[in-house]
Amino acid sequence: MAQGRIAYIDFMKCLCIMLIVMYHIDHDFFNYLAPNLNNALQAFRLPMYYFISGIFFKRYSGFGDFTRRKVNNILVPFVFFVVLAYVMRVVEWAGRMVIGAEPVDADPIRLIEPFYLRYWEFSTPLWFLLSLFWVNIIFYALRRYIKSWWGLVVATVVISVAGYAVASHKIELPLMFDSSLVALPFFVLGWGVNRMGALQPSRWDRWGVLVLAAVAVPVYLFSTTLNLHLQILPPYWKLYLLPFAAILALFWACKSLPRVPVFCHYGRYSLIILGTHPLLFLPIRMLLILWGGMEPGVTLALIVFTLTILLEWPVIWLLKTYAPRFTAQQPFFNPGWKLLSR
Repeated sequence: MAQGRIAYIDFMKCLCIMLIVMYHIDHDFFNYLAPNLNNALQAFRLPMYYFISGIFFKRYSGFGDFTRRKVNNILVPFVFFVVLAYVMRVVEWAGRMVIGAEPVDADPIRLIEPFYLRYWEFSTPLWFLLSLFWVNIIFYALRRYIKSWWGLVVATVVISVAGYAVASHKIELPLMFDSSLVALPFFVLGWGVNRMGALQPSRWDRWGVLVLAAVAVPVYLFSTTLNLHLQILPPYWKLYLLPFAAILALFWACKSLPRVPVFCHYGRYSLIILGTHPLLFLPIRMLLILWGGMEPGVTLALIVFTLTILLEWPVIWLLKTYAPRFTAQQPFFNPGWKLLSR
């Protein structure tokens, strides 16, 4: 692990991305195990990514430097994974042409669809990167012009209420900006946790697992659908109260966990997994159904998940080795590049 990395944060990212991958493989998988389990997991699995990003928020040397870093770490990978997904579709199109199978749509116009469509057929999870970029920009503006912590809290509540109203009226803003307004409080929560010094080890950390067990009960019982992508939201209080409780309890519990290198590795490179897992599990699932004769269900989902995660290991190595500037391992734009002046 690289020097300066926090093992339990990488574990939290690993947990989130594994839950996301399984959900994308089979939306009903968790409800096979317990009737409301998927809603309970929705309460934290994606909001916690915003939370973790908020933990490491820095203003750096100004807006130009800040935007350069966010373009390098978020927008460049977004564009790269869009192109990669399209290239894979072209390969599929060519393969079908060779064997005389029914063709698939590989029109070049599909390359720009992620910039104006909410749902992109080739790799839907990439919407999150656009949303995360805007959340960072919004919070940077708040930190620059609002100095007091209570002012930040008030501004965050106002923005989230506005985002909730937009979602309630079924208004879709470009580039996932509406989802970013609703997601902002999760990011601010992470910033606040870091500001309070909670990242440091504490003698209270050993109680985290018990707190998580206690919080899991109301989260499971009272969680309803929370989909930031499609803006399907529970009542406003439930949108934040239950996720905040789940995120903080999980954060607390993970602090006392030992470092597990495999989990930390997957967590560290969760961005690569986010961008590539649909390109792996979709053909795997298709082959198992068409050629293996398997039926949708728990067994198929587990096999597809296992194969996908195993294949992610060499995929991570390939992309971080041969495409580091496109996967946020090295800067694409070097210091001195600015989107806007300070």
